[in-house]
This record gives sequence, C-alpha cells and structure tokens, in this order.
Amino acid sequence: MLAVDDEPSVLSALTRLLMRSGVRVLTATSGPEALRLLEEQAASISVLISDYAMPGMNGAELLQAVRLRWPDITRVLLTGNADMPSAARAVNEGQLSRLYTKPWQPDELRQAVTEALEQHRILTENRRLWALADEQAQRLELLNKDLERLVVERTSQLEQANVELQRSLLEIVGVLLISLEHRLPRRAARCKEVARLAGRLAERAGMGAEEVRRVQVAALVHDVGLTALPDAIIRRPPAELAMSARTQYQGHPMVGQRMLSSVAELSDIATWIRHHHERWDGRGYPDRRAGDAIPLPARIIALADGYLEAVELETGTARRWRETQKLAGAFDPELVQVLDDEVSGLAISERAHGVARAPAAFARAHSPVAGIYDDDVNATTVTIESLRTGMVLVDEVRTSSGTVLLRAGERLTEDRLQRIQEFHREGTLLTRTVAVASGTLVTDSAPPIA
Repeated sequence: MLAVDDEPSVLSALTRLLMRSGVRVLTATSGPEALRLLEEQAASISVLISDYAMPGMNGAELLQAVRLRWPDITRVLLTGNADMPSAARAVNEGQLSRLYTKPWQPDELRQAVTEALEQHRILTENRRLWALADEQAQRLELLNKDLERLVVERTSQLEQANVELQRSLLEIVGVLLISLEHRLPRRAARCKEVARLAGRLAERAGMGAEEVRRVQVAALVHDVGLTALPDAIIRRPPAELAMSARTQYQGHPMVGQRMLSSVAELSDIATWIRHHHERWDGRGYPDRRAGDAIPLPARIIALADGYLEAVELETGTARRWRETQKLAGAFDPELVQVLDDEVSGLAISERAHGVARAPAAFARAHSPVAGIYDDDVNATTVTIESLRTGMVLVDEVRTSSGTVLLRAGERLTEDRLQRIQEFHREGTLLTRTVAVASGTLVTDSAPPIA
C-alpha cells in the first residue's frame, strides 16, 4: 500500500495503524514523489491513500493520474471538512473507490484498507483465471487442429477417419476428466455417477442413442471449470463462501464452456455445461434462464447431479427429496417424474411426457439450420445422386455399417456432400433416398454424384 501526505506525522500515524494488520506501507510526501515510486513498484502496490490538500499536485489530481496509468490500483482520498465540496467532485470525476474525512476513525479506515486489498486480490485472481481458461482453450484448439490434420492424412477410408475423429474427441474429454480427477477426485467420481444416471434419464426422455451418448460425455466433464478455481474456494461448500468468492465460484460453468467451445464438434456439449446450474424457475446461474429456455441435456445433468447429492445426504432413494422437487422450482417437474420412474424401476413407457418430445425440438433449435423449418416442414424425397449443396436434411444418412454419417437438420455444405459422394462411389452407403426440406431444393449449386 502507498500512503501520500505532505505531513510526516500523518504518514507515521497511517503506517502504525496499518502495520498492525500486517499491511506493508510505502510513503510519499508529494504527488510527484508518489508517481516516481509507482513507476518503480506499481506491480506490488494494491491500494493508494492520498491526502487532498497538498502543495503543487493535490490528492485529486494525483489519483486521477494514477487512474489513467494504473487503473487496477484502488484509490482512497482523505480530506478535511473544509475541502469536502472539492473532494466530492473528485470522487465523481476521478472514479475513486472511497472518500474519508480527517480525523479518521482508526477501525473504519483499517477495515476499508483491508477490503480494498481483498478487492484488488480478487480482481487479479479473476484475471489470472480467465487467462488460464484462455490458455487451456488455445491448447484444445491446437489439439483440435492436430486432430484435423491427422484425419486428413488418414482419409484412405472415410468411414474409418470419422471413427478416428470421434475417438480423438473422446480423448480430449478424457484429458479434461483426468485433470478433474487429479484436482478434485471425489467430484470426478460424482461426475461419473452423474453421467450414468443422466444417460438413463435421457433415454427415458426419448432421446436417440447418439444424443444419449453426448449427454453422458457432457455429464462426465460438466464440472471441469472448477479446476481453474483456487483451493480456498473449491475446498468449501458454496453456501459457506463469502459473496465475492461465491461469485467467482458461480463463474465455473462459463470457464468449462470456454475449455470446450474452441473445438467445433464439442460446441453443443460446451453450451450444456454452461447451463447446468440454471433453475427451472429462472433463479439459477450464470444466465438466469428458465423453463424450456434451458437446454434439455443441461436440465437432465442438473437433475442427476442434484439427486445423487441428495442420496449422499439422505441415503436410500431420497424419496422425500424427489417429492419436494416436483414443486420446488429447481428442476423440470416432468423430468423429476422421469427420475421417479427410473428410481422405481418402471419399464420405459410410451406415455407422452412433455420431455419425451423435447429432443426433436431441441435438435432443431440447436442445428445449423435453426429457424429454417418447423414441425410442419414440407419435405421432398430425393435420391442420393440428386443431392446438392444448400439442401437441408430431414432424414439421417447412414453407412452400410449403420454409422450416422449426417444427422437430420444438417445443411449440405461442399465438404459434407463430398463425404457422401466418397461413400456412394465406394458402395458403402446404406441410404439410397433421403428427405430434404422442400424450401431448400436447388439444382445448380453442386455437380451430381458420379
């Protein structure tokens, strides 16, 4: 901390007061002297306290200069009552943190400095964490580029290359899971349990096999953003954290999203991770989404995690917890009923839960062609040879081994069409005709399939 006053006795009093709290205090008797000290040691100074009435450069002018050059330093102004109107203007014009009058109350000033130091520490720590998240995202992006290069080099059999890509994406997720296991082994073990339960709930909710698999992958690493937080935060229950620390904790879904979003094939999983702490009633975080605005996979992961936590606390099947959650507002009530069926061991029924219809709508809302068609879309069936770029698939395209080559809802780009052409020429395409959205029929945007 740096204290500035033209009266040495005031500096001595400030030094004695703050050193009792373990604060290292530097002093200067004028504005220019303070600026020289900052030139040399600004990196180690978190707070600056300056008197207002000083010859030459007054305190307001000094703090204004500090704001322009070292904006992260918390700025506090001391003033006598006679200078209060001018000092008050300085607060507005110089964006100061606090204003105190002389003589100050020792406990009040000591507390103010302690809070200012903590504010600066949190600011610095948040910047470090965001930098760490950016660094990890860049590493994943480089890894993704390496994977793409590897796939390009091994495209002698296109279907095999696709399998390799999927395996590599799982390896990326595996690396993140290992990081979570190393930092938070108990939380990583919980994530594996959440993935198993989330997969069963997704199946009961009517999702297809591929969607169920991706929900499980997302559940495995949904808390990976916690690895970027300091031990002081992740080792304590969120409810026991101070407000500033809790705010930092609630940023972990966004950090997790940033870790995965640089890989295009994982962007949907990254979005689900961002929203796994939203609540059905809109009181969750980070975006306070409510109801169906929360992606269905994120709702499933949140419910599975919440239920398993309740099982740990209550033992058994946590029946009381499930009953209360139907009206509590945290989780989708229809999904809670799905959980009830799963825990009760009921066979998967064909009754029309609202969530059972959600996957199709969800896939459309998050597909590359969202907004192009709705539930009443007009479709036209065409042969594989008639496909052109720009068309939107209404059906899946599968290989002879049953692998989904392209999903419903995808728009045919040049690369996607080339992939279909490769399989068609090699005779390994199961699909012979496919439905496309009528409004996307084109005739000249691509050459016919040979």
